Amino acid sequence: MLPIYSLNLFLALLFGSAIGLERESSHQGEGNAGGIRTHALIALLGSICGIFYITGLQFLAFIIAVVFFTVLVVYYAISSYTTKDMGMTSELGIIFTFIIGLLPMLNIIPLQLIVALFVVIVLILSVKAKTKQIMAGISASEVESFISYAIIALVILPFLPNVGYKLVDIPALASILENLGVSLGQFATIELINPYKIWIVVALITGIDVFGYILGRLIGDKGGFTLASCVGGFISSTSTTQSLAQKSKKNGISNYLVGAAILANMASFLQIFLLVGPLNGKWLASLLPSLLLMIITAAFLAIFFLKTKEPVGQNQQVAEESKKGKIFSLAPALKFAGILIAVKLVTKICLILFGKSGFVISSLIASFAGIDAIMVNLAEMAGNTITLKFAVITFLLVSATNLASKSMYSFFQGNRKFAVKFFSSMLLITVVSFVGLLFVK
Repeated sequence: MLPIYSLNLFLALLFGSAIGLERESSHQGEGNAGGIRTHALIALLGSICGIFYITGLQFLAFIIAVVFFTVLVVYYAISSYTTKDMGMTSELGIIFTFIIGLLPMLNIIPLQLIVALFVVIVLILSVKAKTKQIMAGISASEVESFISYAIIALVILPFLPNVGYKLVDIPALASILENLGVSLGQFATIELINPYKIWIVVALITGIDVFGYILGRLIGDKGGFTLASCVGGFISSTSTTQSLAQKSKKNGISNYLVGAAILANMASFLQIFLLVGPLNGKWLASLLPSLLLMIITAAFLAIFFLKTKEPVGQNQQVAEESKKGKIFSLAPALKFAGILIAVKLVTKICLILFGKSGFVISSLIASFAGIDAIMVNLAEMAGNTITLKFAVITFLLVSATNLASKSMYSFFQGNRKFAVKFFSSMLLITVVSFVGLLFVK
């Protein structure tokens, strides 16, 4: 028993000293509630309290805890009154230090979890300066946006039914059609909507916008034009490409803007991991060779064009434009969900009526409006309704059509040099993507 006590006491002292080191290095000023020695002693006090408790001296352990917390409350009251600072970070750090010293002795949770808790505590205490930097300048509308997203992802989503509703589930539809002499046949099993899965997509789409905004805030103006374009492409590669094409027509720049447009589309390739990963990990594994080839090719092309020396006068303007507007809008996400439902119905009907060729054609047509809905649809069908390899082939065809449509937009909205270079780059990315089929079984 004694060796166990010794080890746990040593760990308590180590944890307390580490927390005290962080507190001491953070320069808390007048409100500083102690450093290495103070926190080491607090953790040791917690350990002693734990020893008394497990050896049958619960009353003595209770007295120690009550006295400790009473002293802490008195200290906080005096300190906040004299410094006019009502913050509780240091005091909460002291409480957690006491608990970190107490837990190893009680042996009520695994030591690995205690170590993880200690790491989290130190991490939270150490990000004060970075937190202030991120929070500086956040407006009320931005706070409302974050709260709205929390409602979307954490309040609404968990309570939606994870059930697929089919045509046969519509009340009285079967009897009505039967009276009309119409049979549902194979269409009876077509899933119309799964509220939980549809709302996951809404949460993912809006979450990507929120992540893109946070990334933009962290990058700041110093991140430069290329990172700003990457953030814009992560949110919407089509709109970013169109914006860059319009700039090329206004200022005559081609190489640098083409590089930024390729970078934006590379970000959209990375976005596929977020869309597909949570829905179908097996298909993502099959898709991985083609995706990696597309990303690597896009990265090399972007570097090639971005290194071309050209005067760029729009860097600051693009960086500022990426920060304008709302963090996210629910209406486009809901519109996307509606498009997704329509795409799923059309492609499944085409699959029943015309086989695989009808499914591919309907997906190609839908890709002109974007591939996100198709990607989610393929992720749900891959390995179930269609094979993993057929889903990969469909994705490559859809991606090729989508990239071709962006090239077409660039011809209409950009200068000729931009359009030709962008089209050539998208063509090369498309050709390379089909090489990934060699690695799919």
